[in-house]
Amino acid sequence: MANPGSIVAFRKDGGLALGVVAGEEKQRVRVVVSGGREERITEGRIAFEVERGGRAPGAGPDDKRAAGRRADAAESHVSALAERIDVPLLWDLVLESGGDLEDADLADLALGERSQAAQAALFRALAAEGARFQRKGDTWAARAPDALREILTQRERVARRDEDRGLALEALAGAARLGTFAPSDNPEERRFLEALEESAVLGPDACEESRAAALQALQASGLSYDRLQEGAFLLLRRTGRFASDDENLEVLRHRMRTRFPPEVVEAARAAAARGFSRERRSDLTGLEVVSIDGPHTREIDDALSIEPLPGGGARLGVHVADPAAFVEKDDPVDREALARAATRYFPDARLPMIPEEISEGAASLAEGEDRPALSFLVTLGAGGEPSSYEVVRSVVRSVARLTYEGADAAMRGGESPRSALLREIGRFTTLLEDRRVAAGAVRIPAPEVEPRVLGDGRIVLDRIDADSPSRRLVAEAMVLAGATAARFCSERSVPAIYRRQPPPDRPLAATSFTPGDFAAARAMRRSLRRGEVGISPGRHFALGLEAYAQATSPLRRYQDLATHRQIVAALLGLPHAHDLETLQRIVATTEAAEADGRRAERAMDRYWLLRYLERSVGAEVDAVVVDLEPRPVVLLLETLLEEPMAGLAGRAPGDPIRLRIERVNPRADLIVLRPVPGS
Repeated sequence: MANPGSIVAFRKDGGLALGVVAGEEKQRVRVVVSGGREERITEGRIAFEVERGGRAPGAGPDDKRAAGRRADAAESHVSALAERIDVPLLWDLVLESGGDLEDADLADLALGERSQAAQAALFRALAAEGARFQRKGDTWAARAPDALREILTQRERVARRDEDRGLALEALAGAARLGTFAPSDNPEERRFLEALEESAVLGPDACEESRAAALQALQASGLSYDRLQEGAFLLLRRTGRFASDDENLEVLRHRMRTRFPPEVVEAARAAAARGFSRERRSDLTGLEVVSIDGPHTREIDDALSIEPLPGGGARLGVHVADPAAFVEKDDPVDREALARAATRYFPDARLPMIPEEISEGAASLAEGEDRPALSFLVTLGAGGEPSSYEVVRSVVRSVARLTYEGADAAMRGGESPRSALLREIGRFTTLLEDRRVAAGAVRIPAPEVEPRVLGDGRIVLDRIDADSPSRRLVAEAMVLAGATAARFCSERSVPAIYRRQPPPDRPLAATSFTPGDFAAARAMRRSLRRGEVGISPGRHFALGLEAYAQATSPLRRYQDLATHRQIVAALLGLPHAHDLETLQRIVATTEAAEADGRRAERAMDRYWLLRYLERSVGAEVDAVVVDLEPRPVVLLLETLLEEPMAGLAGRAPGDPIRLRIERVNPRADLIVLRPVPGS
């Protein structure tokens, strides 16, 4: 070990530092450095003894300050020597002579002296330059010219990248301050923009590298934000990447198609203009057929009829739009529909599966228009028991397009031209529902809230009544059609897409409850197992059916369109439209896309509900406790948003509670609620 009082040069952070040896303790050398600070280093880190001897510093602060001044003086001397060294010239000399040189020899060549201080200066200069020489044990070797060129080229790249990074961060900071941004060809700028977009769109699912780059850009921008994805969006909004504060990022997240390619639109227009063939279709235009939909529905894909039969029974007709009359398998419209999988509904936009020329025009069951359909005609006994069925390709003409609200009024006592028809259909669908419940079906009578954005930007909430008689009527008729489609295909060994649901792992806590019991509804939903989709029939627990195939929404769900094609081919005596392998591919493709679409719809519904609640910050709202395990959850009664909530000790599921909205940040998916004291 160097003697106490000696000045040593020791390796630190890739270079050399100087200090005065104070002694040894626990196999470490105590060294006093500039400013009188003491460091403890291993003996192996000491490279040179710059100055031997001298007074060993004592433990007092004055002694350490004095030792620090000695270290500073040595530092100044070594630094001055290092500045005199011309490393490129030294490299030329060593390269010309060849061979490796020891510290003293190379210091003599560089400075004309072999002192320890000169060797320390040499080490510092060569380590700082870092390109032309490399350390080999106790000697220095000059790097070959090719290796040097590669290092210098890489340094230039790094320097350019650092410069580009600085310019990019400066440009983004300017965009944050001024709201103006002029894109450049700066590669670092592109990298930051891509990282910001990935972070804004994917949120926590963005890769770590992108999140780190986005955070760096945001730190430079000076913007304030609650969550990284929100900050990334805000900065990109300032650059002009997004056109609206309410940009639908779910469309980007799930890579949804927002526009139909020109060839798809052209094909749809041509098909709509050609019309449909009535050949081998049953003319059912004499039936009193009505459709019931929401007031904003644009594609009408189902309608109903009922015919009384002797003995008190009836023939219930579910007539489903037949887009296959216009869309041929594997034509441009069909390929696009398969890629989209389903129509997606957002509060401020809609992404149709099939172009409007067909889905809202030629194939939609519009009032007063002859339209091709696939009709499911089921004969029911007086007690609602199905006795026979028939599925036919048909032509139907809707005599009325009704809204749920109008249909409810007609069924609940109002008199309209369709009151008798609706009440009769409602009577039989109620019997059908009762039969399913007796067979084990589960009904969860919970209301729903759908946010909708008007043209002027106002947000309205459409509340869906769980006990709406017309909604229950339509839902039961669709279940009947799906059960009939499944029966038709299974009895004829027609490959089809079936929906199944296994029974719960444990008995349900309750089988019936009132529409306002939100805690029971949540418990019921959580106890049910996830549904399955496949090409073999199986029991659907919640529906109480032995087999079920969705077939009533072919204008907006590709799986239904595929089922239609299978049924039509069987009715016409043709080979299956899709074999088993093709159906499996359709299921795999569309199920993943539908799942993404449902997630996107839920996310945007939540975003717009939070936007709606922004206006209520500081206000009190009514809520109900719906869960306590694994964490407490409340449901806001106006919006039906479910939120985790701390501080609910002593509460039970179903308890009402009054909450104050403290803060809302929709883009950060954040709402802060506090219980109102005494509520």
